[in-house]
Amino acid sequence: MKNVMIVLALVCAVFTQLPAQYGFRFGVQASPMFTWLDTDDRFINANGQNLGFRVGTKIDYFFADKYAFTTGLNLGLNQGGRLLHDFGGDLLKKSELGPPYNNLPDGSNIRYHINYIDIPFGLHLLTNEIFRDFRFFFEIPVFNFAFLYNGKGDIVGPGLTTLEGETINKDLIPIAISWGLGGGVEYNLRGNSSGDTNLIGGIFYNQGFTDITKDSGIKFVPDGNGNTVPQDEDSKALLRGITLMLGIMF
Repeated sequence: MKNVMIVLALVCAVFTQLPAQYGFRFGVQASPMFTWLDTDDRFINANGQNLGFRVGTKIDYFFADKYAFTTGLNLGLNQGGRLLHDFGGDLLKKSELGPPYNNLPDGSNIRYHINYIDIPFGLHLLTNEIFRDFRFFFEIPVFNFAFLYNGKGDIVGPGLTTLEGETINKDLIPIAISWGLGGGVEYNLRGNSSGDTNLIGGIFYNQGFTDITKDSGIKFVPDGNGNTVPQDEDSKALLRGITLMLGIMF
C-alpha cells in the first residue's frame, strides 16, 4: 500500500504542473475481464482462465482537443488463471503448505486468484463525431502498474483432495508491470460530443512484462535413469488478459 501512495503522489505532482487551460475528465468503470497465465517453461502450460472484474476510476487529462493522458486507480479482482505442471514438487515453497501439498504429484494444476490495485498510464485518442453523439476512442499504449493486494491458490492433482483458497502471497511478486492497447466508442448523453457526460464501452488487451511469481519452488524431473532429481522452478509466468470496459465519464 505504501508503494501505491507514492505512485499516486507522483501522478498528482505531474498533473499539477500541466498547463491549466487544458481540462480533466473524471469517470468510473465496472469492467468484466478474462485473464490467463503463460510461462516460458514447456512443462508448465496454461490450462484455464479466470473471470474477473475491474472497478475503479478513470481520469483523462486533455492536452489538445482530441488527445489526452489517461490514468486512474482500479481494483482488479480474481486475476490469474490455471497452470498445469507436468512435473511435481514443492511448487509453492514460500507459502509453506503442509503435506501433501508441499510435494505435489506430476500433472498437478495450480489456479491463481490474485487481486491487484492497478494504476494505468497511457495515451487516449478521440475521433471526430462519426454520427450523432458517437465517437470512437483508442488508447495506445497503456502501461499498467499492479500492486499485489492478496493472492490465493487452488490445487488439484492426481490422488489429492482439492485445496481451495489457500493464501499464497509469499510466492507472488508484489508489483507486476504490463502494457496493453484497446479502443471503443463513447456516447454523449447530452446530445453534444463536447458535453460533460459520456457512456464508454470498449475492449482492451493486456500483456505482462514481468514475472508474477517468485520462482522459489522446487520441482522433481526425470534424470534419464529412472530416477528424479530436484531442480529450481524458475519459470517466468506472465499475466495476460482481455477487458470489456464499461464506464461513464463526467
